[in-house]
Amino acid sequence: MPRIMCSVKNCMYQEKSECRASSIQVKPSTEDLITSVTDDTACQTFRPRNAMIEDI
Repeated sequence: MPRIMCSVKNCMYQEKSECRASSIQVKPSTEDLITSVTDDTACQTFRPRNAMIEDI
């Protein structure tokens, strides 16, 4: 599996600066789904660490 670097410390999949999700989905954050800059993208796989506790 490729290494995906991640610095979002409050994501349940982030561990030691890497994403440990089995798969990821990244989408443009713009309405027209077209982007030309990194800042207009968003990880759709993100789940807050506390979501695991709240889902129980």
